[in-house]
Amino acid sequence: MNVIDVGSPSKARLSVWSAQSGRTRSAQVSTRVSTRVSARLSARLSRRVSTQLLSYGIASALTCVFGWLLMVPFSSSSARADIATINATRDATLYEAADGSIANGAGQSLFAGRTGQNKIRRALISFDIASILPEGATITAARLNLNLSQLNGGARNVSIHRALSAWTSGASDPTDNEGSGTAALVNDATWLHSSFNGAGGGAAWSNVGGDFSSTASATLMTEALGLYTWSSADLLEDVRFFALHPELNFGWAVLGDEASISTSRRFDSADSAIVGGVVPTIEVEYSFIPSPGAFALLLAAGYFAQRRARS
Repeated sequence: MNVIDVGSPSKARLSVWSAQSGRTRSAQVSTRVSTRVSARLSARLSRRVSTQLLSYGIASALTCVFGWLLMVPFSSSSARADIATINATRDATLYEAADGSIANGAGQSLFAGRTGQNKIRRALISFDIASILPEGATITAARLNLNLSQLNGGARNVSIHRALSAWTSGASDPTDNEGSGTAALVNDATWLHSSFNGAGGGAAWSNVGGDFSSTASATLMTEALGLYTWSSADLLEDVRFFALHPELNFGWAVLGDEASISTSRRFDSADSAIVGGVVPTIEVEYSFIPSPGAFALLLAAGYFAQRRARS
């Protein structure tokens, strides 16, 4: 009697199907994993490439824009015009005295001319011009303003002369109308000294009565009380010189009519504001063309950003 094992073919077929099914699932899982990994890598790479391209594009755009700006010539039409009003930083009056013992370095008045006692008065005044104006400014006009608060002798000329030596102003402050001055103190400018030492000596002027140009930078007729303004081509050149050479900015000497007696003038000083006076000023008109330095910095920033984007 033959015995037929009916279970054997079925088990074989089941074993074959199980093996095939396992291989299929393994392939599917492998495919899914591969797909996910590829997608993630692709996304990361895409983001990195996009970021680099964006950085490169921005850097290139900055480079092009600012490079173009640097190539555009700056012309007078792009200049900025402005006016600087500068107060006097120091002043003094030189009182004619054989021993150089009289001064006025901190009073509220300045004097110029010849007094009724036949004594000469000369004023010194200085403005810090270079530190106020922007670097590279082109000075186009200058006006010196002084307020006349007292006068003698009718209409008289008052002249502005460039000072040629350094001088200092001390703390001497005369009483009353200050016309006679007071005892000179340390650092005062006197008839004999550009800087008094307080003990009868100090730095001496090369010329008694102060060192200044014999040629007036500007002259104006004064005949009534009020504000006067000196302006001329020579005064403008003085201001330009002071702006370029601050170490040689010794200011100006103010001279009245010294040929006749009783011609003295009294002007408000740099210290006059405390008594309601009008502080001496100089008005400087200038034009200013912005420097391309800022554009150069931006161009450099764009360049380095571009290099980072490429690395």
